[in-house]
Amino acid sequence: MLRYLDDPNLLTRYLEIKAEIKRLQEELETLQPEILAALWEEPEQKAEYGGYLLTVGTRRTYAYSERVQALEEELRALKKREEQDGTATLVRHTSFVVVRTAPARNG
Repeated sequence: MLRYLDDPNLLTRYLEIKAEIKRLQEELETLQPEILAALWEEPEQKAEYGGYLLTVGTRRTYAYSERVQALEEELRALKKREEQDGTATLVRHTSFVVVRTAPARNG
């Protein structure tokens, strides 16, 4: 329990909503292939329905050469060094709630 939360119902509701979002996301993922297949058959791969415009979106993923991968690794190391030595400037710090299943307690 959160010691500084006055109303435990808020936490209960928060977790209920998180579970519902997960369930709905899983349902969307099962519906999407059929909707996407139907959209591919439409002229210009788009359709209007219920006040919404549905279109086919795409995302490409590339595998890069060893040279580019090495440069990316070098850049990551340089960024980390600048974060540690204070050269990099913190632009934004974001906090959020992480929810995981608690480990089983013994006894």
